[in-house]
Amino acid sequence: MDRPYYQTLVVSDLHLGSPYSKVREVSDFLASVDCKRLIMNGDIIDGWQLENSEDQKWTSWHSNFFKVILDMVERHSTEIIYVLGNHDDFLDRIAPVKMFGMRIVNDFIIDEKEHKYIVIHGHAFDSITTRLTFIARLGDIAYNALIRFNNIWNRARVKSGKPYYSLSQVLKQKVKEAVSAISGFEKDIELFARSKGCDGIICGHTHHPEDKMLHGVHYLNSGDWVESLTALSEDFDGKWKVIHYRDLVR
Repeated sequence: MDRPYYQTLVVSDLHLGSPYSKVREVSDFLASVDCKRLIMNGDIIDGWQLENSEDQKWTSWHSNFFKVILDMVERHSTEIIYVLGNHDDFLDRIAPVKMFGMRIVNDFIIDEKEHKYIVIHGHAFDSITTRLTFIARLGDIAYNALIRFNNIWNRARVKSGKPYYSLSQVLKQKVKEAVSAISGFEKDIELFARSKGCDGIICGHTHHPEDKMLHGVHYLNSGDWVESLTALSEDFDGKWKVIHYRDLVR
């Protein structure tokens, strides 16, 4: 089969350094496709986890992920854009910068084929993340504990013949929806896109893939590589699509 070749691919929220990051799957995905531009939209390296975790080490799989990225550059001169998120905020002090063929930025604008999208991680529109950092960090600890429980619970479900069910993903999404409703997340990103003269905005942060209109503004979200295992693709006609890893490995 021919390898898929895209104008743009967007991945976000890999959380490399977290024990629950699906680094093997995202490496496998990127090694099986080609693109002119790869945007890594925040929370790629999880500085919070690397700073606080005693048992999680940087493994050969993490190094292999960056080897896959370098192979994409060598194979197709892929443009690599790294947009910073809140978990990789340790890189804030050097951005914007270009290093090893990669641009590290706080946001990025795609302006082509009669459309204009701004790419930004999205944590700036999350009032918990921006104003109550200690609660955000506690929430991160709670989320990792919930994933640990979820893994144990699902092993028991599989043994009893029941299908996998992500309790942690469902609860996280409910919390994100509640926070979005309180903070006006979607309204804020809509207004931000308009203020930049863009007809679309691409985010990560929520760990929930999206493709919908917000009063005329196209909102896309690339999801995550902890549970949803999704990415965004743009074809050469400028059309966007949410890609699910599970659909590629069937």
